[in-house]
Amino acid sequence: MKRKRRRNKSGTRFYMMMSIVCLTVLFVGYSYVYNLSEKRKSGQDITTISILYNGDSNEGKTSAIDKIMSYFNIFLERTFKENESSNKLIESADKSNTEVFKTIESNETEEKDLEIYNEREEKKPITNTPIFTANNIHEDFFKIIESPASRSSAPRNIIIDAASVNEKLNVVIFHTHGTEAYFPHVEGNYRSHDEKYNVMGVGSKITSNLKSIGIDVTHLKDYNDYPDYNSSYANSSYAVSQVLSNSKKNILIDIHRDGAEENSSYEQFLSRVKTTIINDKTAATCTLVVGDKNGNSEELKKNAQLLFNISEQMYPGLFRDVIVRPGAYFNQYYSDYALLLEVGSTLNHIDEVNYTIELLTDIMVEYIDEISNTN
Repeated sequence: MKRKRRRNKSGTRFYMMMSIVCLTVLFVGYSYVYNLSEKRKSGQDITTISILYNGDSNEGKTSAIDKIMSYFNIFLERTFKENESSNKLIESADKSNTEVFKTIESNETEEKDLEIYNEREEKKPITNTPIFTANNIHEDFFKIIESPASRSSAPRNIIIDAASVNEKLNVVIFHTHGTEAYFPHVEGNYRSHDEKYNVMGVGSKITSNLKSIGIDVTHLKDYNDYPDYNSSYANSSYAVSQVLSNSKKNILIDIHRDGAEENSSYEQFLSRVKTTIINDKTAATCTLVVGDKNGNSEELKKNAQLLFNISEQMYPGLFRDVIVRPGAYFNQYYSDYALLLEVGSTLNHIDEVNYTIELLTDIMVEYIDEISNTN
């Protein structure tokens, strides 16, 4: 008598369900990666970055998800990185204007430029400025200042009415990307919680210097880029909103450091302009950045230009450019006196940065005094 084989129906169903789940996950994952890749190729910002803080005391806290997202972002960058040979800057022949404007058409993104966007759409005024194009987002800037200035680099004795300044101004120093660090701290992609090497330490030293001459400064010591880098600007926006004054001018200084991908065209550029000699000492150079998406962008440019001119009069060459980023906010809508200040880069040694801090303090005092005396 033949026996009929019993089928394990429950086991069959289980494997069928697992197959369907795996196929669904594979399809969703492929769709997600394909969508991001298309956005990256079209030049849009992709916020998939989670930073690995190797070498820091918090290394053990990095989750598996953080690592996966970091590797995923590296995969996207390597897969869709444009050929550097195509990064050619096309410049207008009109050089009579002292203000040189550049806009970009970009196929690359840069992690430090992630930002929080305001929900309200703002229309940008149409101008007749000379237009430049570039394929590298690292060249996403236009220099708005090329004004003549005194070339004297003699140190100055600064006298300021601190009481009057404190009555009129609310000076705030903060850091959207507080873990950004300098050479020789190369671990964790130049990111650290050690104030001896990072921009948080830069802010602490400038704050201490300003307070020593009587200027009240609020230094927000939040690491807004840790542990979630993608929330950096949202975090710093909230932190700054808590200390704004309704009765004083708010001078908001977001201190960053510049950086570039290894062996990139921008790294080659930085290597040529990373330092300058002032009073026979080597200083790390700086830049100012303005987001043109802000409704107050014209005022922001005007005040960035003021700081740049003061720097050129006191310590010529310390500031390289004023950079305007198309479509960016950088939380600068909070105040007409909001500054995004990049102090040095990953190519600068911390000793060069520390000398720059001394020079920046003098410049900031002059700038603060000027704003205080402006109606």
